[in-house]
Amino acid sequence: MRKTARRNVLAGGIAAVTAAALGAFALPAGSQAFSPVSYGLTLPATVSAAQPVRIVTTSLDATGRPVFAVREATDKVSAERIVSSARKAGGTVGVEVDRKVHALDMPEGGDPYREYQWDLDKMNVEGAWDQDTTGADVVVAVIDTGVDGSHPDLAGNVLTGYDAIDDTEGGDSDGNGHGTHVAGTVAAVAGNGEGITGIAPDARILPVKVLDADGTGYTSDTAEGIVWAVDNGAQVINLSLGADTATAAEEAAVAYAIENGVTVVAAAGNQREEGSPTSYPAAYDGVIAVAATDADDEIAEYSNQGDYVDVAAPGSAILSTYPGDLSEDGSEYAELNGTSMASPHVAAVAALIKASRPEITPQGIQNALEESAVDLGEDGFDNDFGHGRVDAAAAVEAAAGGDGGEERVTPEIAVDGGGLVSYGADTETTFQVSADGEALAGLEAETCVSVAGGRWDCDTTESDEDGVYYVEHKATGAFQVRVTVGETGTVASASESAEYTVRATVTAKKSGKGALTVKAAGAPSQKMALQRRSGNSWKTVKTYPVKSSTKVTGLSGGTYRVVVAGTKAVQGVTSGTVKL
Repeated sequence: MRKTARRNVLAGGIAAVTAAALGAFALPAGSQAFSPVSYGLTLPATVSAAQPVRIVTTSLDATGRPVFAVREATDKVSAERIVSSARKAGGTVGVEVDRKVHALDMPEGGDPYREYQWDLDKMNVEGAWDQDTTGADVVVAVIDTGVDGSHPDLAGNVLTGYDAIDDTEGGDSDGNGHGTHVAGTVAAVAGNGEGITGIAPDARILPVKVLDADGTGYTSDTAEGIVWAVDNGAQVINLSLGADTATAAEEAAVAYAIENGVTVVAAAGNQREEGSPTSYPAAYDGVIAVAATDADDEIAEYSNQGDYVDVAAPGSAILSTYPGDLSEDGSEYAELNGTSMASPHVAAVAALIKASRPEITPQGIQNALEESAVDLGEDGFDNDFGHGRVDAAAAVEAAAGGDGGEERVTPEIAVDGGGLVSYGADTETTFQVSADGEALAGLEAETCVSVAGGRWDCDTTESDEDGVYYVEHKATGAFQVRVTVGETGTVASASESAEYTVRATVTAKKSGKGALTVKAAGAPSQKMALQRRSGNSWKTVKTYPVKSSTKVTGLSGGTYRVVVAGTKAVQGVTSGTVKL
């Protein structure tokens, strides 16, 4: 997934949900010693009981899990105090206004009793089933308006979910219909004599309600829903919603999902006639963004174009499950249009792949989808179809090792680096990738650094002609370096890491009568104590902040040393003794 700007849309029929939160956001690496992100944070001109404002604070716990706090203010002074307090709080990575998301115009319904699901044939779904995968027991989270768990074509496939709006168990009811339609495309029961067949009919739907019956909600609830789904067993997440602005909360939640091995799929948006504004969460790094096609393999007239689009899938005139009490004729089925309808086609194929290859990574699933897609439009990648329209059978085959089931090469990664280094040292860790003794040149990999157990900060790079990746980092706290080779049709995934311990440095030298010059390097929070020997013990004379050079004068005769106290991220150190 290309990294660009994006927006949140309940992208259905053309059902698009817009989320409006503030500013683009990039999670920083390492410790939390930085200013929280608050790009474009502007409070509304009017804040009152009738027009309250919600402030969202995003932080990361010790495991890197995003945590969201939402506080509401009914006057401007209170709002400013909340913002100020949030920015000063330890561990804060984002402070922003929580904006409403809302559904765009819903489509006119077509024939609710269509007997022919053109989309399944177009995507060669039965060819995927012939490879002995129906998505059995893979958990697909549908983060949406909820899912009608009592629907006869979904009964037995809907788990107990979560209502992120009310923070309660649930999510298996749907007062809008959008989430139920999405769920049916993924996992409507096959062979039960009811209505339609899902693409992954043996998958399980984990419903997470983040949008009200009118199709509106907040991006903070979407972020909370993503984290809840990850923590409760989701292996694939579908997000048929979006907005044209990125948020810190949502991006942190998506990153958490991907880092925990969950494949995230999102609708690319339905605003083509408005200039195709970049849609979030589809455009966040690592998300599979899905455009919509029609029965003729043409791009849908509403489907966004952009370099963040990864693949395309059927999205027009899609027949699926719908709550009977919401449909005009009580049929329990409806035909809708939108990238909201396209996205679950891809999420379902991801479930087919995951069921056939339980060990596969999100990157491996994305690679299989892209490499096997039917190229449409311009040759190769383009901004309408991305890599092409998804072919379910070809994607499952690609994930299994390519044409004819060819075995993947399993790379070996040798690492040179790690150990104890001084604070402020410029480190270079090398990772060499090879297979059967031969260097693998030009192999794409993700290189990541995590400081003091914090969030991984990652880049994508390729190995040089000797199969080597170089990762440079200035040592400002204990850190890990990791290289992960993503799975492709010919290469299996592999990962290797190196750990560094960081120690402060200090020297003390006599620089005159009763004077010492202390040179030190360490974290801003570290302190150094000048100590004088007293008998068999040491007594602290004075404490100083760690600085590159400190001159101490007016000392009486005796033996001295300097002790730099350790922190969680940086080890302490003691200088040699100096006699005055």
